[in-house]
Amino acid sequence: MKLLSDEQVREFITNGFIVLQPDVDPSLHAHIDRQVQATFTYESWFGNNIGARIPALFDIVRSPVIDGALQVLAGPDYLVHPHRAIHHSTPVENQSISYDDADNGPTMGKGSNAGSGWHQDAHSPLARARHHLPRFLIGFYFPRETPREMGPTRVQAGSYLYPHPIQPRHVVLPERMPEGSFVLLHFDMVHAAFPNYTDIDRNMVKFVFARTRIPDKPLWDNRESEWKRPKRCIPDDEGDMAWSYIWSWLRGASWAPCDVAGNSNAQDSPFLVLSAIYQDAVTANVDELISKLREHGGQNLHQRTLRKDKDGKVLPVDAVKDDPRRWNERAIVMEDVTYSLAAAGKRAVPALCELLDEPDPWMQINAVFALGEIGDPAAVAIPKLVSLLRSTEATVVRQVLDALALIGQPVDEALSVFDRLLFEETPGWQEVLVGRGWTAQDQVRMNVVHAMLSGLYNGTDRHTLERLARAALDDRCGYVAAIAVELLRRLGTPTAIESAMDFLMARRFDDTLRGRKKPF
Repeated sequence: MKLLSDEQVREFITNGFIVLQPDVDPSLHAHIDRQVQATFTYESWFGNNIGARIPALFDIVRSPVIDGALQVLAGPDYLVHPHRAIHHSTPVENQSISYDDADNGPTMGKGSNAGSGWHQDAHSPLARARHHLPRFLIGFYFPRETPREMGPTRVQAGSYLYPHPIQPRHVVLPERMPEGSFVLLHFDMVHAAFPNYTDIDRNMVKFVFARTRIPDKPLWDNRESEWKRPKRCIPDDEGDMAWSYIWSWLRGASWAPCDVAGNSNAQDSPFLVLSAIYQDAVTANVDELISKLREHGGQNLHQRTLRKDKDGKVLPVDAVKDDPRRWNERAIVMEDVTYSLAAAGKRAVPALCELLDEPDPWMQINAVFALGEIGDPAAVAIPKLVSLLRSTEATVVRQVLDALALIGQPVDEALSVFDRLLFEETPGWQEVLVGRGWTAQDQVRMNVVHAMLSGLYNGTDRHTLERLARAALDDRCGYVAAIAVELLRRLGTPTAIESAMDFLMARRFDDTLRGRKKPF
């Protein structure tokens, strides 16, 4: 494992991404590029199964440079999330049309599946919360050298802290991505594809990584404890309040708010709101913050608003015009004051626990989120959180499961409820919520096994975790089974390993068989 430096970690915090070069034989990149292109052209894009089709991709993820960065930013026991994909960009037909780096939605080549509109990624299969902290990361791997004219992915530096995409600012469109470049980003970064003006297809492979426990110490080559801006800080905003909070959290240390000011006087800067969020976390009275949060109650914000087609038929697609703060099935942005309460830490816990008794599910969801962000000091809330797992609102249950995973304390008292949620269907949770066919029950079960995986590191009963994970291998949702088999592998008992091997051997994918010429 190769450690990041203080400067690299600070760059990730301010810019929202770092560019890494895997320490592998360079010929591996060319080998992967040929396989990706052949697979996409002659077979299928394979979606989540691309790793089984091209196992060499995991040689990139496991390389000391990439693994080392992931251990720093996603934790030493990070999960390689089951979701992954090829982003394919073909040459544009009309190469006389030029675009500005910041343009939204430029025309891509025919057959491209890379989205050129500015966006923050949705979670898969269904929504989870947007975190300021690095709970989820994305990896963009470019096996082929990708110069600007081939259309490398654009990003807006620092934008993972935005509640939604805004007028583009701090746009980064690389002049050249060297062969094998691996861009590690905060999951919520605003990004977009750019047209390919060459005569060669551009391929990029996307990975997702998830944290399984909170940091208790810095895991990089940490030489300095105080926050300061890196030399290559791209945003010129007053973001140090938020950035110093994330820096302290990654170090497993108490937050010492930083007063260093930025150079931006832009009135439209989203960091003006961010600074206020974190200033309130330090100075505002908790009761006043709770009162502000309650102002958003009673509006059914835990329920989605859906689009309609031209005939008035309701579609399984969220109506997200003007980016309302409410539940949706892409990613949920909590109320601003909720992020203040989360950053306030231990002093906010009693009031947040009281808020769990509110009848409004949106209040419960926001309080649960804040408690999960607070981590260990919120352990006193676990009994109330476990009781909320019996809610009839799947949205509440999903958020509670993620909070239990994040708090970092044993959750033995939740295991009997986990059992029920995994293997019994709850009325009203079977409706298909998105076009890809996923239901609330599917996402609940996925969140359960993710909480179980985190339970492995917080002292939760391992025997019960193994029993539940072995049974979850038969789940109809592949995401659930993928995390369950990973949990069994990490448990490492003879019975757990046997179950994991039986599952994987039955599904072994022969990546040497390609197309009609060699089907068996």
